[in-house]
This record gives sequence, C-alpha cells and structure tokens, in this order.
Amino acid sequence: MTYYLGLNSYHAGSSACLFKNGNIICAIEEERINRIKNSAGFPIKSIVECLNFENIKINDIKFITVNSNPFSNFSIKLKNLIISKKKILKINNFLNRNLKKISIKNILEKEFKTKINAKIIRTDHHLSHISSAYFLSNYKKCIGISIDGLGDFASLCITKCENNKITVLEKEFYPGSLGIFYEGITQYLGFNNYGDEYKVMGLSGYGFPKYKKILKNIFTEKNSIKLNQKYINNIFEKKTKLIGKPKSPKILNNNFNKLFSKFKNEKKFKENFASSCQSLYEEKLENIINKSMNLYNSKKIIMAGGCALNSLANGKVFSKLKLKNIFIPYMPGDNGGAIGSCLYQINKDKIKINKKKLQLPFITPFNRNKFISVQNLKKKYKKLNRNFKFFNMKNNYQVNKFIASKIYKKKIVAIYRDRMEFGPRALGNRSIICSPTLKNAKEILNSKIKLREKFRPFAPSILEEKVDSWFDNSVKSPYMSFVCKIKKQKRKIIPAVCHVDGTGRLQTLNKNINPSFYGLIKEFYKISKIPIVLNTSFNIDEPIVYTYEDAINTFLKSKIDVLVLNQLIIVR
Repeated sequence: MTYYLGLNSYHAGSSACLFKNGNIICAIEEERINRIKNSAGFPIKSIVECLNFENIKINDIKFITVNSNPFSNFSIKLKNLIISKKKILKINNFLNRNLKKISIKNILEKEFKTKINAKIIRTDHHLSHISSAYFLSNYKKCIGISIDGLGDFASLCITKCENNKITVLEKEFYPGSLGIFYEGITQYLGFNNYGDEYKVMGLSGYGFPKYKKILKNIFTEKNSIKLNQKYINNIFEKKTKLIGKPKSPKILNNNFNKLFSKFKNEKKFKENFASSCQSLYEEKLENIINKSMNLYNSKKIIMAGGCALNSLANGKVFSKLKLKNIFIPYMPGDNGGAIGSCLYQINKDKIKINKKKLQLPFITPFNRNKFISVQNLKKKYKKLNRNFKFFNMKNNYQVNKFIASKIYKKKIVAIYRDRMEFGPRALGNRSIICSPTLKNAKEILNSKIKLREKFRPFAPSILEEKVDSWFDNSVKSPYMSFVCKIKKQKRKIIPAVCHVDGTGRLQTLNKNINPSFYGLIKEFYKISKIPIVLNTSFNIDEPIVYTYEDAINTFLKSKIDVLVLNQLIIVR
C-alpha cells in the first residue's frame, strides 16, 4: 500500500488529507481543531489526526504533496521582484513565504522527532485546484478553470482536461485577478475578516448595480481581468501573516476611494455598491467561460479555486449560457488544494482513483470508539441536569422521524452525526436546520443563534427529484455551488430560505451523497408536503463544530431547541 499525505500549508485554509493508493482515507482543515477560522500556518494537528485515524506513523507515508511550487512561473515572479519600488521588503516577503513552504521536511522532523523518508512533491497551485475538481468529476473530457486571488503568482488557469491529462491553455498573472478585485471590494465595504466575500454576495441582493460603470475603471480593459495599478496597492510590498488568523494586506488605495467618495452618503450606498461589484464580477466570469470554450471545444466545465465559491455568479452565468454539465467540488478553495495535489500525483503514478468515494464530502477523521452516554454527559456538563430531556433512538429512521416532527412544530434543530463535511459548507452532518415555512426564521437564526448580519440568507436543502417543482433551474447542486431562482408561486411558502431577490443557494439531496439527510427531508416532506429544509452550518462565529464537545458547548450557549448527537437526542 502506498500512502500519500497532501498539505495546504502557510496559507489560509491550512489542511491535510490522507490517501491509500487511489482511495481517500480522510481530510481535515486545521481550523476545525484549533478553532481559528480559516487558520493559516502549518497543519500539524490535521496531520496527526489523519495519521491517528488510519493508525499509521509519519514514516509510513511514501509521498507528501503540497499545493504550491515556488518554481512555478519563476521567471514572472523574478521579473515582478526586479521592478518593485520596495524591492528589499518584497524580496524578504517572497523568501519568507517560500522558505516556509520549502522547509516542510525540517518542520515534520522537528515535530515528529524522526527522520522523514517521504518524498516531498510540490504541485503548481492551479493544477492542484483543477485536479481537485477534474478527478472528482465523471467527465473524461472537459474544460478545467481555476480562478482565485493568487497562487504561484497566477490568478487564472484555463486547461484542457482529456483522458486524465491536464494541459494548460492559458494563464493570467498578477496584477490580473478577479479574486483580488472581489477581496478588495469586500474590505472596502468594511468586511475585514479573511474569507468575508460571501457577505458581499448576500448584501448585493438588496441593491442595484448603479455604480458598475464607474467600478469598471478598476480593470484596464473591457474584456480583461488585469487590475489598474492606479487603484490598487502592490500586495507583495506588504507583510503577509502566514500563521494563525489570516490577515490580508489592504488592497484598494486612496485613488479608488476618491472614485466613490461623493456617493458614500447616498441611501443604500453599500447595497448598491455590493450589487455593482457582483454584477461586474459576473460579467468577467462570463467572459472567462466564453474564452475557455473558444480555446477548447467543450460544453463540459469543471471549476475550482476560491472564486468558484461565488455560488451567486455560478448560478446566473451558467444559466445564462445554458450550460448543463458543470462540476464544482465541495472544496474548491485552498483547503481542497491539499486533496488536489495528492490527486495530481496519484494520477501521474497511474494509480486508479476511487471517484465514488471521493465524491462524498464526509471524509474527516472521527473517533470510532467514542460512545456518548447520558450519564457521562450529565456528569461532564452540569447544565444538562436541568431543563433538558434525553432520547435514545434505535436507528436513523427513528432519528429522522423525530427531527422531522420537531422542525414541523417550528423547532430549531442542530445535527451532529456521522463524519463531518470537508470544505466550507455544512451539508447535513454538522448543520442547524428548521422548517423553511418559518416567517421569522432569519431573525431568530441571525440575531439569536448564529449572531450574524441580518442581510445574510440561508440555504434550502431539497430532495433532488423535487427541484423542478420549486426552482426555475433544473440543476444538480449537491455541494451548494449554485444560487437559483425560486419559482414565484412558491416563494411565499418558504420565506425562511427565500432571499430578498427571490433566490436560494441550493443543496440538492440524493440517497448516494447523504442517505441520512435525504431520509430526514423525506420524512419532513411526508408530514408537510414540502421537500425542503433550511440548512445552515452548526457554529456560532467560529469554525463548524468538530468534536461532540464543540457541539454541546455551542448548543448550550445558543437558543437551539434540539441537539442530535448521532442517535442520542437532547431537547431543551
């Protein structure tokens, strides 16, 4: 057996994964363990979790793959360093970042106190992204697109994927970047935490793109994603934080601020500005997809990179272009690059990849031997001794019937069962759910449970076979990759999951991806005639809960009504 360990290190979304030949064993993000959202740095805890889960030692690993190669696009990087105004600081930043990534073997030897025999393989950042999608998809031939802020100095990579071979057709380098543009806008709107872009998407639904024409000045040409350096700071001339809570340098400068200073006091400025940004992003994404289809004649597309998380743009653009065969994985961001780097090497080694297993997002390690008893819980958590009832269920069918009856009675339920999802979306195993008919669900969840901005929407999870009856687009979206229009006549029925613009970020359920969650919605459908539940991640202003202790602590400090711990149910 050949073990592969994949890493995303010294970057936000630090993570590790473990493969045995072509089979995924497990994968986990460092944030789930250290509880620092989007945690950067070296994923040592994730590595330990993966090794312990498989009960192996670090020297059982034959190959360690990394989703970044300091030598990718080296001449372009060198040229940028030479022309920099702040050359010394820029070179220091470049060396600091790349030396950290190169010294992986030394770090592992220090942590595990043993000589590391594994071969370290560094894969180009965007090839890792594309591999994380292509080798999960069922396509033999397709276009592969990777779009993000920046990785190995490139922000866009268009490829031909054919018979397990990935061929690069075109790249875009800094200062061209859709990801940097969107991150700069996110900062400008006051959302300063790393990864806050989804807040701009939510806010954009409340506005109109009235500033789009002015906003276009940030790009040098109509059909280009090259940023006008008059309006942006050179991010390589700023110190970058590589460990702990990630922090990006400020992207937009005072020249950009001057473009919009006279509009800032206008009513709904932020909403209209967010809408303008989203609309311009969608226009640029459409250009990229059209260009890709001109470079390689295919209507099958796979997409990855952080920008693939813009589900609002995905839904609009793919619908407009009438594309039916699109695949976006459950981990398109840098955390998934760890898996992608492994897959690239496994394919190169001519080992068959188990796609069916890989398509299931529930791949985090778990403690096989841990049994949660009521007696132990009451002993450990004194608060559980009062005002709580406990129910032990015999099987998932009983659990699903119980949950369905509770959400039908307008209760909020937190689910913690089976293995956790890898990636940013809760897909039914670490979710907070309720009935989509609850008129005040957004207020309850945003202000009293999730403690987040009131403009942010919640996702509808729907039985796959019922999508056509409730949504305008017939799309498969098992990983919440697409925002779609809810049919007009249905919007009043499910106000909890209907955004202000009549859309919902869709999760389509079938028995193969998550039979437990599918069964739950099926039970709810039987009693409500609605094949949908509201689904949001099980967390409060922190990473999604990982351990059952995380789950109980979150439950106790919230106003959630019911907590499901596999087959043990706690009712407030």
